[in-house]
Amino acid sequence: MIKQVLDQIKQTLREHGVDYQKLIDDFGQVDACESRSRGKSFGLSEHVKGLIYAQLSNQRPWKQIAKHRTEIDKIFSYYNAEVLKQEDPEKLTAKIKEIKCGNIKISQQMDNLRVNIELLEKISLEYGSVDSFVESKEPEKIAKELDSGTNYKLKEIGFVLAMEYLKNVGIEVIKPDMHICRIIGPERLGLIEREPSPEDVYLCLVQLEKKTNHSAVFIDNLLWIFAAQDYGNICSKNPKCSECRVRLCAMHPSKSERDTTV
Repeated sequence: MIKQVLDQIKQTLREHGVDYQKLIDDFGQVDACESRSRGKSFGLSEHVKGLIYAQLSNQRPWKQIAKHRTEIDKIFSYYNAEVLKQEDPEKLTAKIKEIKCGNIKISQQMDNLRVNIELLEKISLEYGSVDSFVESKEPEKIAKELDSGTNYKLKEIGFVLAMEYLKNVGIEVIKPDMHICRIIGPERLGLIEREPSPEDVYLCLVQLEKKTNHSAVFIDNLLWIFAAQDYGNICSKNPKCSECRVRLCAMHPSKSERDTTV
């Protein structure tokens, strides 16, 4: 069933002129996971970059950030930890706002950037590398430690953003944001029969991975593109059901007709 659903999502996106494969390639998360599986090690600067991009994604559309990646990389000194620790948080905030890539937490994120980098450096010393730490336990356990752990709590990072950070550095996880929760929840695909928690969503997509030839990260990216306002904008808060090919959905008109008939 899930393979059919994914095929119908792809068909819907193609009919709306959305090149989902190019977008997924541009996001870079699937490539990062494949690179890690081939043995790539991610250095400290790559972890700093993954963390910053996760924070920038907080409660805002992604398209503007994607558009300004070159400027963002320059603003953050190409993620050189020693340089960034000396940067003025207010200046970083102003530069990000100038290119309209801020969010409601950007000031707090920049205020705590030095502290977060120092924590990553501490982890690197204790584990040999940050990579060794993120691979030391199941991803959801690492995300919980970064979210609320005693020793390794990152500032301005909750469970969802921790998962996004891990995905950015090639860990096979998903970001259980509102779009994904809505799509797989009881009012849409019904893959989870209750209001899903972030942990529910993560476990669900890992199970879906086993039933398709796609990774959980690819499925996560595809579902997000299907819903996000600046991308597919099909299965959003106000879904365009009449334009959607996914029939195995609680919102599909044919489902309502069957329910009425029965």
